[in-house]
Amino acid sequence: MIKLKHKDNSAMMDLFFKPKSVAVIGASGTPGKLGYVIVKNIADSDFAGELYPVNPKSDEILGYKVYRSLKEIPGDIDLVVTALPTPKITVATMEECAGKGVKAVIIESAGFAEMGGEGKVFQQQIVDIAKKNNIRVMGPNCSGIVSRDIVTSIYPMTKKVPKGNVVLIGQSGLLAAGMASDIVENESLNISKVCSIGNKCDVNENDLLEYFGNDDEVDVISMYLETVSDGRKLTAIAKKIAAKKPVIFLSGGRTEAGAKAAMSHTGSIASNSRIVETAIRQTGMITADDFTELKDFAKVFSTQPLPKGNRVAVITLAGSVGVNVSDLCANFGLELPKLTPGTTEKLKDMFDTPVSNPVDLYFSVTKIGFTKTLETTFPDAFRDPNIDAAVLILAGFEYTQEAVQKKIIQKIVQEVGKPVVVCMIVGYNKYKNVIMDEMGKELPVFPSLISGVKALSKLCEYGIRKQKLSA
Repeated sequence: MIKLKHKDNSAMMDLFFKPKSVAVIGASGTPGKLGYVIVKNIADSDFAGELYPVNPKSDEILGYKVYRSLKEIPGDIDLVVTALPTPKITVATMEECAGKGVKAVIIESAGFAEMGGEGKVFQQQIVDIAKKNNIRVMGPNCSGIVSRDIVTSIYPMTKKVPKGNVVLIGQSGLLAAGMASDIVENESLNISKVCSIGNKCDVNENDLLEYFGNDDEVDVISMYLETVSDGRKLTAIAKKIAAKKPVIFLSGGRTEAGAKAAMSHTGSIASNSRIVETAIRQTGMITADDFTELKDFAKVFSTQPLPKGNRVAVITLAGSVGVNVSDLCANFGLELPKLTPGTTEKLKDMFDTPVSNPVDLYFSVTKIGFTKTLETTFPDAFRDPNIDAAVLILAGFEYTQEAVQKKIIQKIVQEVGKPVVVCMIVGYNKYKNVIMDEMGKELPVFPSLISGVKALSKLCEYGIRKQKLSA
């Protein structure tokens, strides 16, 4: 069993993310049942400790011996995961956990504070038992944890979770179920852990933000909240963590309609939007407006170097696209400076018109082809000392595929050391899918201009802030 120091948040959180022994209460041998999925997900993860399914009516599940109760399990248990049919049985299980000396419990079933009335009473009983016995509780009404070391989600995982550098935290089963499965299956984001905290009757965003903020293997934290447990504490922790690594924040329940939905979803009284906005400004967290942005911004921050400023080169083959991106850059606080005389002189033979920004590669492509243009003309403009980052527009046609397969853009980004976002708005699906799916595993690729420009603006904003903090 993991040894705990009194009030040591890191050691307590290790019980959830690095347990040495896990009991699943409500385990089932019937495929499709939640108790079966949880046991199989844990078995299929890299979890190497002791796994104890608990069910009074079974003897064996997926090759594991089944115990009739917690009391029958020999030795200590670091973590209990429950998916029980009623809140009343869950409360009784909490008492059993206390008797067994368990210190960490994930409650995945619903029917508690989000239902109001009796559900709130049951949730308070869980809190009371937890406080009395020094037990930390994640949930209820959550999907638990998705990670390489352990998966407690009720949604079947099809692949191993990567050992990535991004953590997702949220009051959302969507994060640890649908989104996690999507990300793992499609390899669209290099996540390491996804954590759904549901009604967060005990473990909340502050515990996890502090835990992952001090984890050197985590570079980016993305967080979705419908309410803030302790605004003063969140502000203090987030300010400290956001100075070290990006914290991307999506606030739910910002409007009257959203607040009403949050109440029925997790039983939360949504946080005052002005308080949340003030906290975000004070802490340096990065605001996302929806779940797609929560993932997109994490992709940009986890794959691209931080820029020194907000001066952007727009690289395109279509004049109209350059015009549109220029407008978007202005809207999101990005500048399009002129390239230096040295760069324009170097590139003049590749253009029939004066070299400007946006950089229209059309003439270069007609002279030396698309692949050679990406290998030479693009990096020459990208290296310009007036440029901090680039928006590169690609089309999903056959002529772009050679450069995609050769991973030319990835090599240039690594060599130049500046960030790039790729936007794609036209093409045939068979070629567009290659760019989105294959290139998108390593680079931030966006299906619209506005999503790419907005993500880059957040990266520039954070880069500038970090420079000021370190000055």
